[in-house]
Amino acid sequence: MIKNIIFDLGNVLLKFKPNEFLLRFTDDKEYIDQFISKVTRSKTWLELDRGTNSVENARTIFLSEYPDEKEIIELFFDQWMDMLTPIEENVKILEEVKELGYRTYILSNYIIEAFSYVSSKYNFLSLFDGQIISGVEKVIKPEKAIYELLLSRYNLAPEESLFIDDVLFFLKPAKKLGMKTIWNRPETDLREELKKLDIFP
Repeated sequence: MIKNIIFDLGNVLLKFKPNEFLLRFTDDKEYIDQFISKVTRSKTWLELDRGTNSVENARTIFLSEYPDEKEIIELFFDQWMDMLTPIEENVKILEEVKELGYRTYILSNYIIEAFSYVSSKYNFLSLFDGQIISGVEKVIKPEKAIYELLLSRYNLAPEESLFIDDVLFFLKPAKKLGMKTIWNRPETDLREELKKLDIFP
């Protein structure tokens, strides 16, 4: 029986769509793809997720690595947190499962500065019973330690826990530990998936 529902943040409760965001500045989709690859899939960005680097330092690193792209790097770093907006239908689901008596938790690879920003902006983040944020804990998915940290810190039984993430690879360690999982793809109807697990009638 599921008692604990664990949410990832990015593309589960908060949008993270850098490609769409960069269309503000250019309609060259090929350029956007290569820029995103260089920035958000880089070792430097991974260090941000792990909490071993700061956003300001990352900006400096990217500016030194790609001086010809100074303008778009500056625009991106000045404004990227603006794209972290709620996925309203899933926030409503969070509110409803809280009302039904489920305990709720965050398990997310998230940059410290970004988490501070969204926490100050969106009240729904106060609904959780606990949270494990990679940038705070200095450990990231899919490392087994981050899942074990969640279970041990909040004394959760894995077989009573459901984990929702948009990255299939991040669900595998949770499954191995005995949790139920939902892969939240863009086409996923989260409410329907929760009905299948008898969370909703």
